[in-house]
Amino acid sequence: MSSCCFMYQNLVTATEQVRLSSAQAGVVGMPAPRARGSAVAYAAGEYQGAADQVFLVEIDSVAAGRQVGQATFRWQRGSAGAWEQTGVTTGDSLIALADGVSLKWLSGSGDDFALGDAWSILAVRSHGPAALLDRDRDQQWISTGAADEHLTVDLGQPRRVGAVILADHNLSDAAVVTLMANPSDAWSAPAYSQALSLTRPHLVSFPERSYRYWRLRLQDPANQEGVLKASGLFLGPRFCPSRTFRAGYRRATLAGRRVTTTDAGKMAGHTRGLADNLAVEFRGLDQYDADAFRAMFQAIHDPDSGRLAPVFFTPFDHRPGDTLYCLPGPSLDLSQTHHDRWALKLNLEEVVRTHV
Repeated sequence: MSSCCFMYQNLVTATEQVRLSSAQAGVVGMPAPRARGSAVAYAAGEYQGAADQVFLVEIDSVAAGRQVGQATFRWQRGSAGAWEQTGVTTGDSLIALADGVSLKWLSGSGDDFALGDAWSILAVRSHGPAALLDRDRDQQWISTGAADEHLTVDLGQPRRVGAVILADHNLSDAAVVTLMANPSDAWSAPAYSQALSLTRPHLVSFPERSYRYWRLRLQDPANQEGVLKASGLFLGPRFCPSRTFRAGYRRATLAGRRVTTTDAGKMAGHTRGLADNLAVEFRGLDQYDADAFRAMFQAIHDPDSGRLAPVFFTPFDHRPGDTLYCLPGPSLDLSQTHHDRWALKLNLEEVVRTHV
């Protein structure tokens, strides 16, 4: 019999657990000056940081002279809270700072620098592992190719994986996807290998296997974009209540929008995207189910992180393509119907993806 399932305990919690065959680097912006000197600063590189970052650069000495090659500077990442290097000699060749960001100056007319001259450089994060773990459907891993890419995960020890989900992928109909698992990080003859059927918008599989190392191999040479994309990666258990939800459930499509009306009655507005909404009702849940729903609700609203953690919900496990990335309503109302039996109504609203 088909059952529903919830996936929320991602075993992939750190970027260090994920190794990608390739990922597009982030963007390094031009330095914004706050300077009296005439030197012009240029930044370059392929930013490899996991988060957007502002680099701060300041001339800290002109004792040896005020020209490029004489004055020195100090720099820091905005998140560091302190200068990371000081007394670095300015130059007209690129000087490496950190995370792939480099900086140089070209001389102007007159004094190139004055003490305290400063520049800020915005570096926009790379499309690497962090984009797969930040729970934001609008942030994506983007590969540099499509013919043969892979995502490898190290769980640290053998862990049972009930579900593997690659969210919001752009795989074409001709793509070949293989899920592999192994006791070691070697892939010539993995202990587990399974070709997956393609589902959209999320690639979903229910392997129910225990291994330390997992790999998704993605072969899509006909991909029209020439690169592969995904907004999330989940490997973890799945919670399947002992009773599925009742027939007659409601499914609606909601438009995230804002409408404005002028004094003349003219309407305007914009949309944030479309999202599905499910209203489901469970009857006859046992105590284990009730406790599991409470645990899930606690994980979604974890006060330690201060952020909501949406769940993946598959209404029918034989139709994994219907899987939603969603949030339940702000209250969990369990009703005890008789001894150790519970009823529950859930409204599940899909997390909007603004950019498709």
